Amino acid sequence: MSVPVLIAAGDAAWEAELVSAALRTRDITVVRRCVDVTDAVATAVSGAVALALVSVELPGLDPDAVQRITRRGVVVVAVTPDAGAVEAERVAAGLGIEAVVPLARLASIATLARTGDPAAGPALTGPALTGPALTGPALTGQDARTSGTGSEGGHVSPEDPGPCEGVLTAVWGPAGAPGRSTVARGLAAALAARGRRSILVDADVDGGTQAPALALLDEVSGLLAAARDANGSRLSAEALARHLRWIGPDLGVLTGLPRAERWPGLRASAYEAVLTTARDLADDVVVDLGFCLDDAGDHAVDGAGPRRTAIARHTLEVADEVVVVGLPDPVGLSRLARAVLDLRSRCDAEVLVVVNQMRGSLGWSTREIGETVERFTGVAPAVFLPYDRASLDHCLVHGLTPHEGASGSAFQRALSGLAADLVSRALELA
Repeated sequence: MSVPVLIAAGDAAWEAELVSAALRTRDITVVRRCVDVTDAVATAVSGAVALALVSVELPGLDPDAVQRITRRGVVVVAVTPDAGAVEAERVAAGLGIEAVVPLARLASIATLARTGDPAAGPALTGPALTGPALTGPALTGQDARTSGTGSEGGHVSPEDPGPCEGVLTAVWGPAGAPGRSTVARGLAAALAARGRRSILVDADVDGGTQAPALALLDEVSGLLAAARDANGSRLSAEALARHLRWIGPDLGVLTGLPRAERWPGLRASAYEAVLTTARDLADDVVVDLGFCLDDAGDHAVDGAGPRRTAIARHTLEVADEVVVVGLPDPVGLSRLARAVLDLRSRCDAEVLVVVNQMRGSLGWSTREIGETVERFTGVAPAVFLPYDRASLDHCLVHGLTPHEGASGSAFQRALSGLAADLVSRALELA
């Protein structure tokens, strides 16, 4: 069983070497590369990790921070470059860190953790090494941070995923950055907050943004890994669960393409299998899609090859709900109207229009904008999301979902209302 770890080395010159070594080390899964002490403590107390690999020179690291981490059963290990280990041991002892491991011995850290090798220090025999953090998905949600380890949150174990026949919600919208990814991320988190096992799929073939927005290491695309399993007829609910990055007791993320040029590796047939399996695993599957639906001008492949837009088109065709995100300014409304009309000609799913970034500076009320949208599309907006740049910036900087980092904001309240509506609709259809 792989040991989940966090890395917090601050601006140490050898931090990049530590991250690379950890990623190469068998039996270690790097859950999060923390930017500071606050981030490290929040990740540790969430129940996401069993080990915290830290630098004793991390700014702000003090005995109180170490105690807050260890009180949650997480083992703190000070990692030091080969030189200067004696000084590092002295500083670590002053911080209350009993285990100090040279960077060169990082490959043995998982073994040391499990066996409690005395050479590694007594801290490596702590309860976290046999607790929930090693038997379930990694958790980093705000609920887990405030309520304990999150081990009772109904998360999915790869050994027992349980069939769900989940609701598939596609989040799409026109060009112009209307906030598709933000809405998808927030909606998935809001559904999970209602106790529904949820999966967020980053299927934007122009380059996924969910991993960096949630401060997840995305060297390996979960979506591509799952698609490879599907290509080899190895994809099951258990296998898909292993490719998810869990950031809360009920929210897993299937990270997307780290680079746009990787899209040919995502074959439509394999992607279809991934979506089908995701629906078996979760109550809700929320898919973040790119805007383009038209293959015109795609000269990169011939008629027999894969198509860049096949992913979005297939998702929209099979989705139970289609959420279309648009902006309330003149350009955004024009694009939104064309997008809704184009979409309704392509699929039969009922369209839910979300008007994002509502702000008083436009001089238009929600009623006026709603009437305009309905007049040109025949669809009244389902929700208006306020423009709350400060709260959303806070979430992005700290790798949080809106539910975690902006729970009291008007934006999150409106999005929670949309999630409640979707749940009600799903229950009516059940």
